[in-house]
Amino acid sequence: MAKKRTKVGFVGLGLMGTPMAECLLKAGYPLTVWNRTPGKMEPLVAAGAKKAVSPEAAAKGADFVVVMVADDGALDSVLFDEEGLSRGMKRSSLLINCSTTSPAMSWRAATALRSLKVHYLEAPVMWSVSAAQEGKLQVLVGGSRDDFARAKPILDALGTVHYVGEVGKGATMRIACSVMVAAMMQTFAEAFVLARKAGVPFETMMEVLHAGPVESPLYRFAEQTIVNAGGRPNFYLKHMVKDLNLATDLARQLDVPLPLASQVRQMFTIVKNLGKGNDDFSSVLEVMAAWSGVALRG
Repeated sequence: MAKKRTKVGFVGLGLMGTPMAECLLKAGYPLTVWNRTPGKMEPLVAAGAKKAVSPEAAAKGADFVVVMVADDGALDSVLFDEEGLSRGMKRSSLLINCSTTSPAMSWRAATALRSLKVHYLEAPVMWSVSAAQEGKLQVLVGGSRDDFARAKPILDALGTVHYVGEVGKGATMRIACSVMVAAMMQTFAEAFVLARKAGVPFETMMEVLHAGPVESPLYRFAEQTIVNAGGRPNFYLKHMVKDLNLATDLARQLDVPLPLASQVRQMFTIVKNLGKGNDDFSSVLEVMAAWSGVALRG
């Protein structure tokens, strides 16, 4: 299907959704957008997108609808509330859920949309805001092979695409990756304050980390958070807590022990409840430094 004839709706213009929608516009897809906070639509409208008055309106006539919202509740709302997407999507259209939601929510959405002859694909994304701006996200896809093939040109505009398996598998892989990322950040925070408390200079510490076996892009993000205090978050702490809650819920269902993830979840929940939910998830560093009597900067 040629791009000029492929109509795309996009719902959810938050930290990641806006740059993802911009990538689709740059790739040549006609785009209709909706966001709960109307002002967030204006930059995209100025760039050529059409503004919708509701999720239902964003879906009208669309071949594909991309959704990027915060959690299960938000996805349920934009899909099934009055004026939700399910009321506007045409038969044989395809909904692409790029949000990080539970496998159970994916199964529910897929089943409900199937009864309306609408296809469903989960495609949660990984990486940072800058990666979203550059079209370099990782996209973890769950759904049928046919739906994946149909949606792949759109997903390719967002980044590197990985087909994981049937509905639920993409969501599960995304949750598993969040466990690893959160644990790495907590490990970094503990190692950082330990070395700083012993007097190791910040610059020396980062030089060693970047040159050694523990080098990771994640730690470069953490470094920038320290150097550039008050910068725009790459990933909200409140969303990381949500992801860890999804992981512990899924582990309980599968009877899988997650001793480390459970401890990290406790720490991140503490930091969120200290008022840092809208900060980058690397703000765990600030709390660890305060607890240890260490100057984070300087």
